[in-house]
Amino acid sequence: MVETPVHYLLRLHPAQEGVSKQEAVHAKLGKFGLPSNNHLTPIAKLSGGKKARVVFTSISMSKPHILLSDEPTNHLYMQSIDVLADALDEFTGGVVLVSHDSRLISRVCEDEERSEIWVVKMELRVLTLEHLRSTRRSYKERSNKRSTIDLAAVA
Repeated sequence: MVETPVHYLLRLHPAQEGVSKQEAVHAKLGKFGLPSNNHLTPIAKLSGGKKARVVFTSISMSKPHILLSDEPTNHLYMQSIDVLADALDEFTGGVVLVSHDSRLISRVCEDEERSEIWVVKMELRVLTLEHLRSTRRSYKERSNKRSTIDLAAVA
């Protein structure tokens, strides 16, 4: 794809406000952590994490009411995960997040009044669903125990 992130976003979201439509798009890309030197780089030449930042920017520009995200941290560096967590925290709609990334889950579920964590697991072809009551603390305790068990099983 020869299209750059700026041109791609302007094509998908032509109704930008501000002094200049391009400046508005540059600002939004910057908010999602895409370095300014990559704003005019062809998308095909960007890394997977940088492409994800362009996609996250596009999603935010479409102003959805709900986000459904399945393993959004794949191909992302720690800095990109932090940017994603910040964006999800600022999002005013509903978020359904499927992830194994305990760090992202902890960041997104900091506000226990607004968050719920449901753990889904499959054992011996039986699917179970568990609702964690005190979200973040329960999840951290549970994931710490799980890591220990996983480590013991691997050893």
